Amino acid sequence: MNLRLKMIKEQRIGVLLLLIIICILELLIHRNALISSIFENNNATPFQFVEEINEQNFKVKDKKDKFIEPFNPTDYNSEDWQSLGFSKKQAEVIINYKAMLGGKFTSKEQLKSCYVISEEMYAKIYPFLLLPENGFNETTTNSSKVKKYRLLTFDPNTYKVNDWVQIGFSEKQAESIIRYKNAIGGKFKSKEDLKKCYVISTVKYHELESHIKLPSQNIENTSNIKILQISNEKKDINTASFNNINSVIENEIITKRILSFRKGLGGFVSMEQIKDVYDITSEMVSKIFDSFILDPTQVLKINLQTASEEDLHKHIYLRKYKNKIIEARNKKQDPLRVITESDPKYHFIIQYLVK
Repeated sequence: MNLRLKMIKEQRIGVLLLLIIICILELLIHRNALISSIFENNNATPFQFVEEINEQNFKVKDKKDKFIEPFNPTDYNSEDWQSLGFSKKQAEVIINYKAMLGGKFTSKEQLKSCYVISEEMYAKIYPFLLLPENGFNETTTNSSKVKKYRLLTFDPNTYKVNDWVQIGFSEKQAESIIRYKNAIGGKFKSKEDLKKCYVISTVKYHELESHIKLPSQNIENTSNIKILQISNEKKDINTASFNNINSVIENEIITKRILSFRKGLGGFVSMEQIKDVYDITSEMVSKIFDSFILDPTQVLKINLQTASEEDLHKHIYLRKYKNKIIEARNKKQDPLRVITESDPKYHFIIQYLVK
């Protein structure tokens, strides 16, 4: 009886081992077919699946954060600026600003001063700017290369590029002075006109002041304004109504923008500012120049020492300097110093300030 039970147990073990061996052989024989079947049900190979996930993640990231390469803004054209997120109009303003600086950006601070570049946009491109933090005055940097000169009384209206170079300016600075003169009507009418040129530092102006053959105030301009006002032939652009302006340019949208721009400035100090109105055409500008006069004495003046944070924020030119002005006042420093002379609107800004 015991022998029979023992044989039955050994037979069971043998049968079990045989079944295990058969299963293993079956798996080995049909392994390729099984693996193919599994991946066919998933409609993708493992590598394809991983690649698709990576590609999808890349696309999402690309839509969220545009890749920016390190760049020198001097080399950028209008299309390049638009690719960073600026509008066509903003890109054109940046290009024009660069031209006013002599065709080159020399520092990050210089680029930051361009009024169409918001703090948010500047923070976005800042890490990629191939420029030093602060530029240096070319006259100072190259002082060892500049020949000694003796100042004589001179009329800046007759000076050409070479003449400005002879009294200590770089060639690019001289070209900027000429462009500035053309921008204000082709003539310096007073010493103040020359002083407002952003490439002429305060120190340099004091050196030149006693040698400039010009009156201290623009007497001619003031008298012309009074004569025009008395004749009553043209209205003042600073007091003109919606209907006055719209009847000249025949465009309600641009008329509203002109009035909004005028309000944000507290009045125009120069007819040239009309050119900065968004989307205004050269034809409209010409019509306004022909149809209106300008009395800059009517603009709202701002005292940097006492102006409220709200008043500074409302002013189109001063809002970007608001925090620095308040910080300077808190430190008992002159707030005028925070307004950089390299700002393309500097010669306008100082005309809004209480002296």
